[in-house]
Amino acid sequence: IAAAAHEFGVEESIVRAIIHAESAYNPLALSRAGAQGLMQLMPGTARRFGVSDAYDATQNIRGGVQYLSWLLKRFNGDLTLA
Repeated sequence: IAAAAHEFGVEESIVRAIIHAESAYNPLALSRAGAQGLMQLMPGTARRFGVSDAYDATQNIRGGVQYLSWLLKRFNGDLTLA
C-alpha cells in the first residue's frame, strides 16, 4: 500500500480507508456489480490500469491507486468527486 501510494502521489491513509470501506481488506471480494478485489476494481478499469488479476493484492492495489491518482488529477484534487 505504501509503495503504490508513494509511486502515484496519493496519501496512504486514503488508500487504506478505501480498501477498508470497499472490501474490508478481503482480496477475494466480489460485488454484485462485478467489482473485484481489495479496491473493488471493475474489470474494464482493471485492464485500463494494467491489472491482469484483480484478485492479486499487489496488482489490485497498484491499479486502484493509479486509478485514484488519475481521478484526483481529473477532479483537481477533490477527493469527494474522485
